[in-house]
Amino acid sequence: MSKTMIITDTCCDLPAGLVDCYDVEILSTTFNIDDKFFNEGIDFTCENFYEILPAPKGKIKSVSIPAAIYLDRFKNAHACGFDSVIVIMTGSVAFPMHRTVEEAIELYKTQNPTSDLRIETVDTKCFSMCAGLVVIEAAKLAQEGTDVDEILTQINHSCSQMTMLVDAFNIPFSFLDSSRPWKKYIQFTGSYHPFPTLKINSEKAIELPIVKGDHSAFDQFYAYCIESLRETKPDYAIGYASRKKEARAIAMLLEEELGYTPVTLYKLGAISAYGASKAAITLCFKAPSIEEQLRK
Repeated sequence: MSKTMIITDTCCDLPAGLVDCYDVEILSTTFNIDDKFFNEGIDFTCENFYEILPAPKGKIKSVSIPAAIYLDRFKNAHACGFDSVIVIMTGSVAFPMHRTVEEAIELYKTQNPTSDLRIETVDTKCFSMCAGLVVIEAAKLAQEGTDVDEILTQINHSCSQMTMLVDAFNIPFSFLDSSRPWKKYIQFTGSYHPFPTLKINSEKAIELPIVKGDHSAFDQFYAYCIESLRETKPDYAIGYASRKKEARAIAMLLEEELGYTPVTLYKLGAISAYGASKAAITLCFKAPSIEEQLRK
């Protein structure tokens, strides 16, 4: 039976309750804030993240995980008898963790030339709980002893099917260039609205404009959610970074439309919340399998 370790980081925004029964290494993301270093989940939580931020917020100088941390986990995986390691990455190849994990892999191979530990990385081309759902799927498969190649095939397929709908101004970085926020990356055309919605799938973003002068922005966002959920099978997530009241209303409407509840309604993690508000909430769905639907 194959034995695979799943590694990710706190940028996937996974609520602890969803991974308690799985063997997943969630590494703390390190924030350099005004030349002081803070580790997410250790020095702060998503609830008190804003309490450690000085004004202006722009004093966050970097977000990273040192290569030495990954290297330590690889050595531990080998010592514990794992055959393989899958590192599931959020963001894009321009995101700092993508660089440091590759450095760690090279260091491990140099320091352990006879090791047969297989190390693979998966770029989800998404972030927050969209990546988190992929982590949960991989953890379930690993727990069942699924071969590493089959795990990679299944989660890469899920990544290609993942969809996220968000408020453009609540995304702190672009998947194509992590130094540029979405509002600079997207070239708005036609009727402009201060809070356009973005549909993100496989590293591409499409603007779904809210009609200027129309005050039913909430209804329009809900319509986009329904359309996206009907189009995208079998895996998807819908992110709504806004006030809790509106997020819960979206959850109730979608549950009524779809016939099943969201996986979770949760607070965004630090890297996601950085471009959003203190009350940022994400609503996350994953389509039930045919077998699950037949059992109901």
